[in-house]
Amino acid sequence: MTQTPKFTPTEQKAIEQLLQGRSNKQIALALGIAERTVEFHLHSIYEKLGVSSKVEAIVELNRIQARGGHEAPPDETSQLGESTGQVPAESTVGKAEGAEYKDSEEQAMPKRKKRKSFTWIIWIIVVLLLIGIATSAALLMLSSNTAPWRYEREAEFPDEFSVGQDLDRSEASGAKVHGQFGTQSFEPWSPQTGFAKYYNIEIPKNGSLYLQLRYSKFSKSSVPILVYLDDEQNPRASIYPTDQGDWNKFTETGWIPLGEIRKGIHALRFFTNGQQYGVADLDKFTLTTEPP
Repeated sequence: MTQTPKFTPTEQKAIEQLLQGRSNKQIALALGIAERTVEFHLHSIYEKLGVSSKVEAIVELNRIQARGGHEAPPDETSQLGESTGQVPAESTVGKAEGAEYKDSEEQAMPKRKKRKSFTWIIWIIVVLLLIGIATSAALLMLSSNTAPWRYEREAEFPDEFSVGQDLDRSEASGAKVHGQFGTQSFEPWSPQTGFAKYYNIEIPKNGSLYLQLRYSKFSKSSVPILVYLDDEQNPRASIYPTDQGDWNKFTETGWIPLGEIRKGIHALRFFTNGQQYGVADLDKFTLTTEPP
């Protein structure tokens, strides 16, 4: 008897979402975890099921549910009836003491019915899955045509950085900034070259990308912040922050064009050559593919 794979509590929750036709992003929102973490759990589920794709996993999970959590041996026709709604045929084969076991036409019929039932179940699952995908695509297209896409993110806690630190600023969005960007974090606050990078920015469609940056600055305006996409060698834009006369006084840039972008997962990197007292405190940035 084949044993049912053992899943962790988080994997079980992910499976429930998976069987409802949810996307990785929807699963991440439902479970309160990162999309990368969802991908990790799905990969583990695929390995335990012995499959390599989401469609195969759904088929296998439904097959496990249909057999009540374990695989029925060929002669347990009563379990087949429970999973498919068919009345199992009564076995007419007896086994006399010392006699050899022989397959008969009556024994072959339940097996054929079982294969036919599972074939229908698989087709039904595939059709439902295709309907779900088509519905999701239609809703996504409708949403993208009716509302402009915007992405907002607090600048504190970048995914990777080499200069700056997270500081409290009472007037900042979220009351925090990635501050001292472009300087050492101790006196005499000397210039320091470095970057702050933000991953997992999902852009839903091709188009022109625009950036708006909220920041504060209390130092002379002479050094730009260079903006890079992904691991490109050339910057998409240069931002020259203006002196606000107070590190707790914030302003926003206009919409800065970053050029053409393809839909998918991207990263944004702010880079500076540094200056004394810092180039800026990074508070929040906004992206859009709609012309401002």
